[in-house]
Amino acid sequence: MAYNGDTGGEALRVIHMIATVLERTDTMGIFEDLMAGAKNVVDYAGKKTDDVVELSKLKYQSSQLSNELRSLYEKLGSAVYSMMKSEYDNKELIDSLASEIEEVKNALQEISEKIAEKKEQKLCPACGAKNDKEAFYCMKCGNRLVQVQQDDAPVVDEEKASESDGCAEEKEQADQQ
Repeated sequence: MAYNGDTGGEALRVIHMIATVLERTDTMGIFEDLMAGAKNVVDYAGKKTDDVVELSKLKYQSSQLSNELRSLYEKLGSAVYSMMKSEYDNKELIDSLASEIEEVKNALQEISEKIAEKKEQKLCPACGAKNDKEAFYCMKCGNRLVQVQQDDAPVVDEEKASESDGCAEEKEQADQQ
C-alpha cells in the first residue's frame, strides 16, 4: 500500500467541513431561538400596546361622560333657578333631567369599573376608591369588597334540578294535607 501525502490534507478538509456544518447548526439553533424570543417580545409588546390603547379610549369616554354630567347638572340647576324665580313648576323637565343624569352616572360607573379592571383594581361599592385586585377590604373606608367570580358559578344539572323541584312540590303537597 502506497502512502499518499495528500490523505492527511483530505482528512483535515473533511474535519473542517464537519466543524463548519456543526457551527452552522448551532448558529441556526441560536438564530431560531433568537427569532422565537423576538417574536414573543413583539407579541407581548403588541398586547400591552392594545391594552394601553383600550385604556386610553376608556379614559376618553370617561372624560366625555364627566363633561356631559357636568352639563346636565348645570341645566338642572338653571331650570330649578328659573322655575323658582318665575314661580312656575315643571316637574316633567326636572324628572327628565334627573333621569338623564342617572343614565350618564350609570354609564360613567360602568366605564370606571372597566378602567379599574384593566388596571387590575377593584372599586369600592361604598366610596368608589380604587383598591388592589386581591383586596378584601377597602383601603379608604374599610368596607368589605365583593369578590366577583367569573365563569366559576356552579353548574346545575337540569335533570337533577327538575327532580329536586318535583320532590319539593310533593313535600309541599304532603305538608298541606
